[in-house]
Amino acid sequence: MQIIVTENIDTTLVQKPYLYQGKIKGVTRKYRTYSYGDGKRRAAIIIADDTIDALLITQYSDNDTALLEIKGNEKFYAASVYMDYNESIDITFKRIETLPKERK
Repeated sequence: MQIIVTENIDTTLVQKPYLYQGKIKGVTRKYRTYSYGDGKRRAAIIIADDTIDALLITQYSDNDTALLEIKGNEKFYAASVYMDYNESIDITFKRIETLPKERK
């Protein structure tokens, strides 16, 4: 997590976060961590800036996908998607295509 401080990073997309007893570990409590699902979650998003307004969109999130709606001067989406090397890339692309392109 030192690189978040050193490089002044606000939002970090993470694949295969360190889990212990089903919880993401190794992230300081002053950062907000978003992931969804039970058991082995392989995608997460870390928000280090407490002025960023973020909402986890659970309808599109699962163990391998974390989707946030981020509001500030403009609204946009951030997605962390784990791509399993044992799975066909077409399956992952289909999952990505279901993510919202625009939401009102």
